[in-house]
Amino acid sequence: MSVPLAPVRWRTSIRKVNLALHSLLWAILVSLSRQVAAEEPIAHPFIEQKDIKPETCLTCHPEKKQGKFVHSAVGMGCENCHQATSEKNKTTITLVATGGDLCAMCHKANTDPVQHGSFKAGQCLVCHDPHTGDYKAQTRAPVNTLCFSCHGQNPPNVKVNTETRLVTMLGNQVVSLEAYRQAPKLGLDPSGTSGHPVVGHPLTGKDPRSKDGILSCLSCHNPHSSALPKLMPAGLKSGLDLCAECHKQGVGP
Repeated sequence: MSVPLAPVRWRTSIRKVNLALHSLLWAILVSLSRQVAAEEPIAHPFIEQKDIKPETCLTCHPEKKQGKFVHSAVGMGCENCHQATSEKNKTTITLVATGGDLCAMCHKANTDPVQHGSFKAGQCLVCHDPHTGDYKAQTRAPVNTLCFSCHGQNPPNVKVNTETRLVTMLGNQVVSLEAYRQAPKLGLDPSGTSGHPVVGHPLTGKDPRSKDGILSCLSCHNPHSSALPKLMPAGLKSGLDLCAECHKQGVGP
């Protein structure tokens, strides 16, 4: 007696559905575990609840208000970003929000159609120190060094671990190998001072259009987002318009 085909097909379909549901459930659990880990409270030496205030924080962490460029949020009070709780002889500290959501509490989230990968992912701290730094906007390095950490070919300040699939850069900042590989890599000259967008084009020197007169990646690209391709500045119709801003003035050939 032959086995009816319909039940066999049903069982096969049910197995496929179960497998799909299992995969979906696993993805949800992984996602939730990452969120919990990101929001997990940090243990801190015990402080009386009445003593939890910015003055107390800065007494032990004076470096958070020292530096050439100090984030204005530091002067607004630590409690705007950090929530400290003391009970049962235990003090814990959590962020009031995580990732880009924390920064967006003060800095308006841009909705331009073209967004820098790290900005879109809410990884503001890869490029910026949240408290203080030696460079404008508390960036972790000079502009070009910052950009070439992702967009350069084998930059010296970047360590790629293919086993953990993590990339460490700019001190101790970590991004996924997938995100790092998605960043377009530029074929620059060995010194890293020329070679983009064409061979021989300078990447350092004087910029007659900028307020500080310094030529850098920011001379031609917005760091966060833009309405134009390649994160070009607003008010242009094409890349040729951008080139003409310098070359029509006789600055270049």
